[in-house]
Amino acid sequence: MNEFSLKDRIRTGGDDLHNPETDEFQAVISAVRGYYARKDSAHDLEHALRVKDWGRKIAIEERADLRVVELAALLHDIGRSGTIEKTHAESSAALGMNVLKKIGYPKDLMDQVSEAVVSHSREGGHEPLTLEAKILYDADKLDFVGPMGIARLFAWAGKEGKPFFGPNSCEEFYHERVRNYSQHLFTPSAQVYFKPLFDYCEEFWHQLSLLKA
Repeated sequence: MNEFSLKDRIRTGGDDLHNPETDEFQAVISAVRGYYARKDSAHDLEHALRVKDWGRKIAIEERADLRVVELAALLHDIGRSGTIEKTHAESSAALGMNVLKKIGYPKDLMDQVSEAVVSHSREGGHEPLTLEAKILYDADKLDFVGPMGIARLFAWAGKEGKPFFGPNSCEEFYHERVRNYSQHLFTPSAQVYFKPLFDYCEEFWHQLSLLKA
C-alpha cells in the first residue's frame, strides 16, 4: 500500500475508489464473504456482485454517487438469513453499518448506504427516496429477469421446495411478483435494460406453458 492508508484513501476519495479491484472494495468483499456463504445460491455473493455491476452502470447514466450505490449493492443481502431485525433489508443495513464502521468509512457515507440498503425491498414499508436508493432497488430487480433471473428463480424455488406450476410455485411467483417489477422501476436507464430481459422471460414462460398443456 502507498503512503495513504485505506482509511485515508476512503475519506479523501482517491481516483481509484470505484475500481472493483481496489483495496476498498476488496476489504468490503472479504468482510461480507462469510455472510453470503450462508445464503442460497440465488442470494449469494455472486448476486451481490452482479447487482453492483448493474448499479454502477445505472449510476453512471443517472449521474448518481457511484460509491454509495456500489457499497450498498455489496451489502444489500447480507442479512437475508439469521435476521436480527424485522426484515432482511433492515438486518442487512444494520450488519452493513458494522462492516463499514470497522473498515473506517465516515458516518455521512454510511448513512447514505444504509438508507439505500434498507429500502431495496419494500417488505418493511421502506420506500427508496434518494437517487442512490432507487438505483439499488432497480439494479436488484434487473438480476431477477432474463436468463440469470430465471436461473435464480428456480434455484431459490428448489431450496424452498416450490413446484414449477400451480399454487405457491415458480410460475405463480413469476406472474404475481416478477411481472410487476417493470411498473415500479424508478430510473429510465433501468427501464431500458429491463425490457429485453423481461421479454426473454415472457417467451420462456410461454414456451414452458406449452409443455404442460
